[in-house]
Amino acid sequence: MSSNGTNGTRTSLSEIEYEEFLDNCIPATIFLIFLSVVGTIGNIHTILVYMLSPIISNYSVRVLIIWIASIDLTACIFGMPFENFVMRYNYTFASAGACKFFKFLSHISTGASTLLLTAIAIERYKIVVKNSPILITNSQRSNAISAFLLVLSVILSIPAVVFYGLNENKTKILGLSGMDCRILLEYQNIHNAGGYYSIVGSIGLVCVVVCIVSYGRILYEICTQKEWRKSLREKSNSSSISPSNIRSGVAQVTSSIQNEELQISELQTGCVDRTKKKSTNSSHNLGNAIQLTISLVIATAVSLIGYLV
Repeated sequence: MSSNGTNGTRTSLSEIEYEEFLDNCIPATIFLIFLSVVGTIGNIHTILVYMLSPIISNYSVRVLIIWIASIDLTACIFGMPFENFVMRYNYTFASAGACKFFKFLSHISTGASTLLLTAIAIERYKIVVKNSPILITNSQRSNAISAFLLVLSVILSIPAVVFYGLNENKTKILGLSGMDCRILLEYQNIHNAGGYYSIVGSIGLVCVVVCIVSYGRILYEICTQKEWRKSLREKSNSSSISPSNIRSGVAQVTSSIQNEELQISELQTGCVDRTKKKSTNSSHNLGNAIQLTISLVIATAVSLIGYLV
């Protein structure tokens, strides 16, 4: 008996799916709600900061990050709530069009985010590790790359429109069944959905490996540079002239020579100050690089966890 039968059947299906939802889906629902709320706030904040901040405007990956934040925001607003809706109404889901559209949208956001995260990892790797010239130097080129990856994700997601739809979902009661949104029964084989997800999964696995290797090497390179600059700064401080030596030297010469040595001392002090200032700026840049890299690593990890769920 399907969910399109009598009112009594509808009530029975509603009661069954509600009980199963309470028994099995509450933890996953809470987790998705948490990801949706936090992701929405975080992605809106990211978009505003990377669009309005004059400091971040110099980052080569700024436009890519805005694109990925916008795509993830779409997933947080539409994709995750839809998955909660599917879990809640796993016997009385009635719209095949909504099922196909939101699954298609979910596949697009997953693929585009993965590809963009990989592009960002490669770009950062070339700049930090290989010291290559910045390839993405302007917004126009960054937008072109992002749009290309989005279109590629759309193309790769087209099979989802075919595979997903309303499928019969049998209850524990003999003869009583409903409809839910998942892969249609005729496509649940290795030649169709199985082959498709094997290919997509392989692409995703390659992207994950590239991100892990790239960010690992980036963090190693940044930490190495930080230690090198720290040792250089310590050597610079140890070689500077102490005040006691200056006073003892000044006391042994005439007033005219004192004036000359005072000028030399001021010149040396200025050089030391400029060296310290340059070192401070370098340390600040390294700190920004570390913060950006860690932020991208966290974003990658959170995105992958959300997609796996």
